[in-house]
Amino acid sequence: MLDLILLGIIVLWLVSATLFDIKTKEVPNWLTFSLIIISFCIFIIKSISEKNIIYIINSLLSFGFFIIIGNIMYYTNQWGGGDSKLLMGLGAALPLYPQVLSFSIKSIYLPLSLLINIILIGTVFGLLSATYFGIKNKKKFLKEFKILNKKKRKINLILFLILILGVLTSIILSDIVLRKLLIFISILPIFFNYLLISTKAIELSSMYKKIKTKDLVEGDWVTEKVIVNKKIIYSPKKTGITKEQIKRLQKYKKEIIVKQGIVFVPVILIATIITLIYGNLILYLI
Repeated sequence: MLDLILLGIIVLWLVSATLFDIKTKEVPNWLTFSLIIISFCIFIIKSISEKNIIYIINSLLSFGFFIIIGNIMYYTNQWGGGDSKLLMGLGAALPLYPQVLSFSIKSIYLPLSLLINIILIGTVFGLLSATYFGIKNKKKFLKEFKILNKKKRKINLILFLILILGVLTSIILSDIVLRKLLIFISILPIFFNYLLISTKAIELSSMYKKIKTKDLVEGDWVTEKVIVNKKIIYSPKKTGITKEQIKRLQKYKKEIIVKQGIVFVPVILIATIITLIYGNLILYLI
């Protein structure tokens, strides 16, 4: 019964967080903190009722695992604070597969499976979103792409020479598998190079927006340094702007340029559902 209640809460909270993220680009702290508290309470009740402390211990360990992951992703500017806190909440709520899920699931340690699925689905989601923004702002994108590509002419030349060398070397190989593998490996650097150029061009052409300072929220990535009377009012930080800095900026500026991120909570919602139904996606690929 407790497992069913917790699963219902997880889905409801994730759907709510997704709606908040899409509408406001922010996940309220009360939503993530309440998920953590409710999860701990449920596992404490379960530990007491079944006279087995392992339930709350597993919840604490999973919570700690995602505290580490969440902080790494936050301070390396990969996720926003709301995404990281939501992941911590899921860590507290999903230390192990609920007993009510009796069907066969390909998985390893649930928190690790969830993290892997988030990365896999997030990568696909990011590429699709980037493609959408690139098409939407095609002229700006092509302009930035040409500028960036021109700056990397020497790198491009070296990578094409590597490709030619790889193809020529493959000709003398008798093993067809090795031949194909060598050609594939020779193409990969070019592919990733143009992927990086395209991603940066999309970022420069589509991800920066001027907004009113009254609309700033904590964690927004303000990209410009603000100096008033030779005094630095704000300097860009990887972790985004704080509430105190927002109040300070609002005294001096009406508009500011921010770097927009792609909403990520929908990825966490999809990855959680897939993990609970199918397990670890990577196990289906090997």
